[in-house]
Amino acid sequence: MRFPITKNQKAGDKKAFKAIEKQVLLKPDSLIGLASGKTTDGLHKLIEKDCKKNPKKWKKIRVFQIDENIGIPPKSPLSFNYEISNELKSLFKILDKKNIFLIDGSKSPKKTISEAYNFIKKNGGIDLIILGIGPIFDAHIAYNTVGKSSLNSKMRVVELHPKISKKYEEKVSEGLINQPPTKGITLGIKDILDSKKALLIAYGPDKAKSIKLAFTGKVNIKKATASALQLHKNLEVVLDKEAAALLT
Repeated sequence: MRFPITKNQKAGDKKAFKAIEKQVLLKPDSLIGLASGKTTDGLHKLIEKDCKKNPKKWKKIRVFQIDENIGIPPKSPLSFNYEISNELKSLFKILDKKNIFLIDGSKSPKKTISEAYNFIKKNGGIDLIILGIGPIFDAHIAYNTVGKSSLNSKMRVVELHPKISKKYEEKVSEGLINQPPTKGITLGIKDILDSKKALLIAYGPDKAKSIKLAFTGKVNIKKATASALQLHKNLEVVLDKEAAALLT
């Protein structure tokens, strides 16, 4: 596989934003799956800027949070819910509350999953899902942990990779959480492949090996669940030079 490579993250963010804007203009009431993390920080800033400038453009979209840590309440700065809500404040001010689905990690996962599928069904399926990719020790998409996910997996509770849980340990000593999360809730690989379009974004040298695992050779979700994206019918990938360095 070959993908157009952007010069740097700033250029990549602009390209990713254009893909999202194109979807919104094509279908103003699109259901968009939102990811969190450093990869999407710049992209969210561009969306925010455009929401302030052109609020009518975004008024009818629907948004859906694709994963979350279990046991972390939405008001915690460590929750993905909190991150997305704060980075996209202007967007959420524009949208009707009925068109927003954010995950509360402190609530019953079973109830959350039921409500999530009802929301997706009501809105005609996910039109565009935004994805990052995990680091080499767990080259996942959403929270589909390598070695513990299948191509037919749906939204569910998953065990987090120990290294992901470990990064939260210092937050315990800071008093931000009582214990590091060991489980998450996530859309499954099948849910992601069922989306009408997928947009994968990756920047920096620490994602180069994950990108190589995902897109060179055959699909092998035991080594990289992100490799399942090779099966997606409408995939766009945005990489900077560093993330694409190991592609041939």
